Amino acid sequence: MAKIKFGTDGWRAVIAEDFTFENLGNVAGAIALYLKNNNFADKGVFIGYDNRFLSEDFALHCAKVLASCGIKPFVSSVSVPTPLTAFMAINLKLGGSIMLTASHNPAKYNGIKFITHYGGPAGDNITSEIEANLQKILDKGSIKKIELSNESIPVQVEIVSDFDSYKIKLIESVDLDLIKKAAPEIALDTMNGAGSIIMPEILTGTLNLKPLILNNSRDALFGGKLPDPSEKNLKQLYGTIISKKLDLGLALDGDADRFGAIDGKGAYISPNNAIALILHYFIERKRHSGADIAVRTVATTHLIDSICISAGIKAMETPVGFKYIAQKMLEGNVLIGGEESGGLSIKGHIPEKDGLLANLLLLEIQSYLKIYRNSMYLSEYLGQIYEKHGRYYNVRLDIEVEPDKKNSIIDYFRNLSGGKISSKKVIKVITIDGAKVLLEDGSWVLVRASGTEPLIRCYIESIDKEYFKDLQSSARKIISGI
Repeated sequence: MAKIKFGTDGWRAVIAEDFTFENLGNVAGAIALYLKNNNFADKGVFIGYDNRFLSEDFALHCAKVLASCGIKPFVSSVSVPTPLTAFMAINLKLGGSIMLTASHNPAKYNGIKFITHYGGPAGDNITSEIEANLQKILDKGSIKKIELSNESIPVQVEIVSDFDSYKIKLIESVDLDLIKKAAPEIALDTMNGAGSIIMPEILTGTLNLKPLILNNSRDALFGGKLPDPSEKNLKQLYGTIISKKLDLGLALDGDADRFGAIDGKGAYISPNNAIALILHYFIERKRHSGADIAVRTVATTHLIDSICISAGIKAMETPVGFKYIAQKMLEGNVLIGGEESGGLSIKGHIPEKDGLLANLLLLEIQSYLKIYRNSMYLSEYLGQIYEKHGRYYNVRLDIEVEPDKKNSIIDYFRNLSGGKISSKKVIKVITIDGAKVLLEDGSWVLVRASGTEPLIRCYIESIDKEYFKDLQSSARKIISGI
């Protein structure tokens, strides 16, 4: 068995290989020990799950392990998004939540994520404690095997089917009347994921829209695609938008904590651009204060910083992983927190990334543009932002390397202070996560090691299109030469 370790968003593994009922039970037992040791055991735990193979059975198994440890489990009656699972920890005043999901990973994976009592992802200190508890369990053998038939569900398990409170929380963050007034024509691709039930309910039942819904049936294989709302995976949504002449297309990933969008012109709105666009909209509509800050990860666009400077608010940088943004949100005054991989939350919402929230905010902006900006599309609105702040070109390169070369590559970039990359001077090196090299013209390169694959992840951004191309070539050449 491979060592069970929590990454930036929980533990994920291949079903029936390492992700087995026995291993999952041991992880659930380690979470139970954490709850007991930190005085959360009497508060109970909500358990949510996505549409992956055996997810509901894995969820029930976790519930039985928790119940056997004296912790009351509240189990969802249907597959639900990760952000809803996070919200339930707050709403029911529980000791935390468990989400069974592998997010946007391939269909053969499943995973488990522990969410804290404050509705945010567990920090490094918590996951380290859970991993230490797991080792104690493994040293003794394993958690006692538990009968899996439905007839043996302990009486302590409570099934939860009412999620109206989460819907209300979402709607509090958007201008409901504006969306209803504009009545934009939209399509939604839930990618056969955990947002397949609740997101259509919000669009039709709460907002009175008539969206075209794509891929909202359960399919544990996700139609043979990655349940990742990246541009290459949204061709069906693109075709629907263009052929039906709709205003906007929205998408969710496998557990609905990430988002994707295609506007009425067929333009893909990347998460980097969507976060900047929402921030700009908040400022334009006076939905901010001078004490607010915008928080982004080290891999996320500096367009956010430029918008903040013009508005007189502060921008803050964190390591990669929404758990670091969540910690800043708990401290208060975070207007928006976002990461380039598609995570976003805002002030007043849960400290967890929420793809449904991001979709609704983009829907509100499109509604505003339809009524007050002569039916402008999101990409056109983004163009106005570029006119003021410059066009930011960015990309992530996944470069295969020998595992023993990862540290050498990162060390090389860490030691570049005072040097050059492709004719541009290095003015600063940031080392809070990998190595981020800032160049004299505002361009930057970030290198991070993948924790699970023989890859270096290389993030590059520049406002100079030609230098952006040169920077990619130079970064590849440096990395391959080490």
